[in-house]
Amino acid sequence: MKAMIFAAGYGKRLLPLTEKTPKALIPVKERPMLDWVINYLQSFGIQEVIINTHYLHDHISDHIKKTDFSLPITLSHEKAILGTGGGLFQTKPFWGCDDFLVCNADILCNANLKDFNQHHQEQEKWVTLAVNHRQSNSMLLIDETGLLIGRFKNNQEQIILKPTGSIFKVGFSGFHIISPNFFSLLKPPVEFSIIDEYFKLLKQGLEITTWNIGNAYWEDIGTLETLNKANYEFPGGN
Repeated sequence: MKAMIFAAGYGKRLLPLTEKTPKALIPVKERPMLDWVINYLQSFGIQEVIINTHYLHDHISDHIKKTDFSLPITLSHEKAILGTGGGLFQTKPFWGCDDFLVCNADILCNANLKDFNQHHQEQEKWVTLAVNHRQSNSMLLIDETGLLIGRFKNNQEQIILKPTGSIFKVGFSGFHIISPNFFSLLKPPVEFSIIDEYFKLLKQGLEITTWNIGNAYWEDIGTLETLNKANYEFPGGN
């Protein structure tokens, strides 16, 4: 299986650390976040990785060249930042016919990706999202079967699909498994959010399922506070 890592962002909430260092290379426990993520993916059998870049692209390129990750790594440079959706669309020729995994360079996790992929294959959907119990101002709404049916945002439920049974609020963990068939639903974009696109496609009949990471470690290194938290709590890995 191949994987994509989103690493194009500016990391503004991590200033001043990101003035001269891309967020993906900010260290956690004296090791760049990107290194932790790549080795995590590799430990679960990911065989090839593509990374989108924009802000301080040369820093990431130089780091990849000088580091032995023992698996092929391709960079997808964006001259203008394309967002998660546009960045993914630009990599379309990379995937071939097999399902692939997408994640973020600034999310550290130790959930079992083999279990995630097994659930995805059993559900036979084009998209599966990994979710958690983390509370925030923007959450996903799922039904008893685990299907995505809407979102909770600005203290309001936005229900798009009729649920089966009860509705639950869950956090998005930043991990997707996607079938390349999904690209047939997209029009060539300039810049867009993949999450926003998911909700547009729900209205058009796309079914998206979810998988809960349970009690696995998970942290989004989006702020100086969460960076400090990860430096204290992150269990590390390979």
